[in-house]
Amino acid sequence: MPSPSLLHRPTLLALVFLTTSLAAQAPTRPGGPPPGIAAGAAGATPAGPDSLTLQSQAIRVFLDCQGRARGCDRDFFVTEINFVNWMRDRFDADVLILAQALTNGGGGSEYTVTFIGRNRFEGMADTLTLNTLPNDADDKVRRELARLFKLGLTRYVARSPIATRMQVAYAAPFGVQRQPQVGAANLRDPWNLWTYSTNLNTFVRAEDRQQQVNGSLSFSANRNTAEWKLNFSVSGNVNSSRFNIPATATRPEFTVTNEQRTYNINSLTVRSLSDHWSAGLKVGAGYSDFLNQDAAIRMQPAVEYNVFPWTEQTRRQLTFLYNIGPNYYDYQRETVFGETSELRFSQQLTASFVSRQQWGTLNLSLDWLNYLHDFDRHALTFTSNADLRLGRGFSLNINGSAARVRDQIYLPIAGNTEEEILLQRQALQTGFRITTNIGIRYTFGSIYNTIVNQRFSSLGSSGGRFSFFFF
Repeated sequence: MPSPSLLHRPTLLALVFLTTSLAAQAPTRPGGPPPGIAAGAAGATPAGPDSLTLQSQAIRVFLDCQGRARGCDRDFFVTEINFVNWMRDRFDADVLILAQALTNGGGGSEYTVTFIGRNRFEGMADTLTLNTLPNDADDKVRRELARLFKLGLTRYVARSPIATRMQVAYAAPFGVQRQPQVGAANLRDPWNLWTYSTNLNTFVRAEDRQQQVNGSLSFSANRNTAEWKLNFSVSGNVNSSRFNIPATATRPEFTVTNEQRTYNINSLTVRSLSDHWSAGLKVGAGYSDFLNQDAAIRMQPAVEYNVFPWTEQTRRQLTFLYNIGPNYYDYQRETVFGETSELRFSQQLTASFVSRQQWGTLNLSLDWLNYLHDFDRHALTFTSNADLRLGRGFSLNINGSAARVRDQIYLPIAGNTEEEILLQRQALQTGFRITTNIGIRYTFGSIYNTIVNQRFSSLGSSGGRFSFFFF
């Protein structure tokens, strides 16, 4: 693993940025900027043979940016960083950029960006980090990421023929020549590192014969330090729907209604014990129509071990998490075991592997749960999420889960009506659950991917409303 060099997001510090131009190597007109200063695209002046030759000698870069992360706007990066050749396939690249985002202590994101040299840059690698605030606009995040990409690419570009066209600039604060570094210990935070978040969502859909209303509300409070992780959350969801069934020759018109409610309150306290060990306690309470529970209260002490140091968490993790504790349930209807309420102890062991490498991303987990009063009441679940790049232009995506289910102690003894089954109002008895999605993608053609053209994008690749169908 390369030794990481950290670049923290500046706050009231000077911004360091890289500006470049691939304009034709013609003499600069009087009054114009010197060569290498303009930040515009290469097309600012007519591109002659020398410019095309120089561009063809630029380093080749492949970007692997986590799709769920804010700011991962590839078109923006291609437009802003025009001193490299962006490649469609990683096998054609001189430099791989792997970007991964995790939630930081302030509720924002910490981006870990790894630069990996290939071919002539084999053995050269760097890791830079960027921290953003939870309310930062997407445009600000992507511009900060672009700045970080430029900085990380500098050492590679410096060893390429276009190095003569590069220039690094430093924007110092006005009237300040030197700015002292600010350490975390010197920060004054009136919130004491606590961050709070609220979320309110409503959904309404109405037609002549059906109506649906969904509402959810949540609140969370989080405090993360290197030693402690504290999370508290409260959430509620109400889903109400109504269907008017038209009359037939044998029965009149009637209405079917369905209402499902879920409420939860949870707290998690985690203490970092070492580079590999952690201990914690999770306490929660909830209400669920789907699970036949008027009340569910749980307290689960837990311990976790990571085979790899947590400093490598954005690249790879192999964790084993074990928790054990009491569970109290108060049921809406009598269960298949003749219980209206019960106190049961359970234990759970989860093994999880996460890897994000040049060849793709892999997430695997195996989870075992059982109730201590009856080991026949258990569940075993395997979950996978893999996006693998197997060869030039060829990738394989596998998502799925498979579970052996024997832990449904909450099922009502009266069973489910036909209406409840069709509306999925409550969980149904089952011995297994399987979900799967397998996709294969193969791309061929030009190895370059440096042109951005968003015209008519709203119609989509199929042409939107103007699609033609042939029978």
